[in-house]
Amino acid sequence: MRRKPAFVTLVYLALGALWLILGSEWIRYLDQSMPERDMRFLYGYKNLIFLFISGLILFVLIEMYRRSISRMENNYKQLFEGSIAIIYVFDRESFRLLEVNERMVEQYGYTKPELLNMTVMDLRPETEFSKLTEYLKSPHKEGRATEVWLHKTKGGKIFHALISHHRTIYKGQEAYTVIAIDIEVYVKAEERIKELLKVYETVTSVTNDVIWEYNPGTNELKWQNGFSEIFGYTEDLRENTKEWILSKVHPEDQEYMEQSMAESLEQLSNSWRCEYRLQCADGNYKYVSNQAFILLDAHGQAEKMVGALRDITIRKNYEHRLLRKNEILKNIAWENSHKFRKPVSNIIGILNLMKIEEKGTDATWLTMLERSALELDEMIGQINERTNVIGEDD
Repeated sequence: MRRKPAFVTLVYLALGALWLILGSEWIRYLDQSMPERDMRFLYGYKNLIFLFISGLILFVLIEMYRRSISRMENNYKQLFEGSIAIIYVFDRESFRLLEVNERMVEQYGYTKPELLNMTVMDLRPETEFSKLTEYLKSPHKEGRATEVWLHKTKGGKIFHALISHHRTIYKGQEAYTVIAIDIEVYVKAEERIKELLKVYETVTSVTNDVIWEYNPGTNELKWQNGFSEIFGYTEDLRENTKEWILSKVHPEDQEYMEQSMAESLEQLSNSWRCEYRLQCADGNYKYVSNQAFILLDAHGQAEKMVGALRDITIRKNYEHRLLRKNEILKNIAWENSHKFRKPVSNIIGILNLMKIEEKGTDATWLTMLERSALELDEMIGQINERTNVIGEDD
């Protein structure tokens, strides 16, 4: 901004010096060429011409500067009045409002004359009077987004405003120019988010779910609350990468789990789910169910995975016990249908023969009957032992 006035000044000085030097030389030349006439009177005309031209140049420059200032004032006024932010100017000593824009009139509910008869204290709840006075009277930071303050409308509504201010001179008075942005909606949204986070933390504290987030582009994996408590990995024991968590998957499940995730990302599925065994910090394995949603970016590529890791060890152990019991019951059923038939058939056959004989019972048949009965008793004992094992598992 300063280069243009400096350039104009240098040009003016150069032309003025050139005019004075060349004008004097020209008059001296005429005086020598025409000795019969006295040409010194031309010096007066030269000075008058110089004064006239200088005055004209100064007038033009001053008028250009005035118009430039006027345009700047109009631009600033349009910005001041047309801004979507609240803008006001107040006296640095008395705190009286000196100028306000239309947005401030709309926000606070006062008319412009009413505001210009008020101080900035009238726009604050009483709880902030002493704090604001101390802040303005002491050295403090000025500039962009300096602090959040509570403001009050004419109807008594309290809202949060983000303040930016700087020192200025307004109509000869030392003042502050303030830009205020109503951020009440954002404050309430933040409070709502905090409430939801508390609810989430409460829910996750009574479940075995751990929320996680994975970014395929940066390979960054983030764990929420519960991961350390359930699996024992504190921050110093873990790495926030996919490779690290894969290294904790049971060797027998690792390939299946990794392939399952890769296919979901490649196919851009909406969701992914997989069950596998995950090693804890103490070396033991827990069965887990991992379920995630895949979020896509504007280009349709996988941008993020957000999922929940759940400890299902108790459920899996119960399933294994059920499978074992089922296998035992199947064996018992098979024995009932096959092995029992032999001794039972023997007993039935011997009894039929004994009914046919008229002279009495043969000792051989009694031996066979006894042997069959013993076999049957032994099988019943084995069944009782197996059923007792099922009871112990419960």
